[in-house]
This record gives sequence, structure tokens and C-alpha cells, in this order.
Amino acid sequence: MMDKYFIGEIDSSSVPATRTYVAPQQPAYNQDKTPEFIIKILQFLVPILILGLALVVRHYTKKD
Repeated sequence: MMDKYFIGEIDSSSVPATRTYVAPQQPAYNQDKTPEFIIKILQFLVPILILGLALVVRHYTKKD
């Protein structure tokens, strides 16, 4: 069935040997002390603080 797609035999001596992957060595660093981490925390906290402030102002200025 696949005879029309058959090209030829594989020469196993020309196939390179399989190598195991060795990850490059990277220095370990504390991810919580990077400036990017501080920016991410601020991007999360500032909108929540603004929303909380808006709710507090609405609560105290609301007429009964």
C-alpha cells in the first residue's frame, strides 16, 4: 500500500547518535527580590486600593 511512497533504506551508520539534553547552567536568584516582582505587586495592589478608597468614600458620603 505504501510502495509508491517508499524511497529507500536508511543507512544506520550515517544517522547521528542520540544525545541526552543537558540544560545550560543558570545562576540561582531569588525571584521575589527583582524589580519586576515589585512592579507586578504594585500592578495588583494599586487598583484594589483605588477600588477600596472609592467604596469608603461612597459609604461615608451616602445620604440615608
